[in-house]
This record gives sequence, structure tokens and C-alpha cells, in this order.
Amino acid sequence: MKTQVFTQKQTLKTFGFIVTMLALFTSNSSYGQTRAATETTSTERTVKGVISNEKGPIKDVNITLQGARNGTTTNENGEFTFPIKLKTGDVLLISYIGYETQKFEIKEDTTFIKLVLTEDMIEMIGALDSNKPYKSKRKN
Repeated sequence: MKTQVFTQKQTLKTFGFIVTMLALFTSNSSYGQTRAATETTSTERTVKGVISNEKGPIKDVNITLQGARNGTTTNENGEFTFPIKLKTGDVLLISYIGYETQKFEIKEDTTFIKLVLTEDMIEMIGALDSNKPYKSKRKN
């Protein structure tokens, strides 16, 4: 059987290495958390708005952040509040069936959006085949 003898110098080196690594791991994570909290308050903001057409507000219009899965819909009065804070340069996609999808870029002073959607041309392709009556495949 082999026995190892550690000298006091080796033990201190090992102990010093462990203490240094622990200090790096604990201080680095706390620094990152405090820095992110201060950055979000200065550049990000809550965006609200109203979406309508020429007749008035539209319910259930989709508002999504481009390149992400975050989004919301408008209420009965066409109003919305985006669920996450947005920063300058973010792009919102605003879409509704029968209307053109619009892109809205968030600027430095954007906190409220008032947008009027324009109608889009919808084409139906194909024809309904009504010459054949429906036949059940059940056997009586």
C-alpha cells in the first residue's frame, strides 16, 4: 500500500486554490445580478396602446415581439399592455385576420402606441365541389 505525505506547503497551496475558486464563483454571480437590475430600470419601459380600424377599436389583435415568443392581445376596447418591458430598437408585430401585419419599432420616447390597421386583400383559391352528394360509409 502506498502512502502519501503532504507537506505543509502543498496543503497551503491546495487550500489557497480552493478559497480563491470559491471567492471567484460567489462574487461573480452577485455582481452580474446587481448590474442587470440597474440596466433594466434605465433603458427598458412598459409599452401600452390602442389598436383600431376606421370603424373603431378592434378586439383580439395579436401583438408580438419580433424574434421572441412574448406577446399579448387587445381587449374589448382595443387596448393592450405589453407583458414585458421593451427597449429602444425592439420591433412589435401587430396582426389581425383581414388586415395587413404592421411592424412598429420602439423609439427612445415610446410608451404609448395608437395604431390604425388597414384592410388586406384576401383571396380564396379553389372552388367548392358540390356536385357529389355526401354519402355515409356506415353500413346499416
